[in-house]
Amino acid sequence: MLIACPFCGERDVAEFEFRLTVAPSGAGAAERLYLRRADPARSIEHWQHVRGCRIWIELHRDLRTGAVLEVHMELGGAAEARG
Repeated sequence: MLIACPFCGERDVAEFEFRLTVAPSGAGAAERLYLRRADPARSIEHWQHVRGCRIWIELHRDLRTGAVLEVHMELGGAAEARG
């Protein structure tokens, strides 16, 4: 799988470390803890480019195909859309 880093360009997933899957927005504490996906076909994940620029990104991925749908650069708790 390739991930499009906003600074370094497309890189192999081996350069990144998976950190967290995001729960549905508006979810309560139990849902945030135990329900990791709002959509069984789409995952929203946090990754860090540990073998590169060390930026944190929010990655939207299709779980059926493994395809990366969107990459957002995280800026102080907010995400900025990329690619």
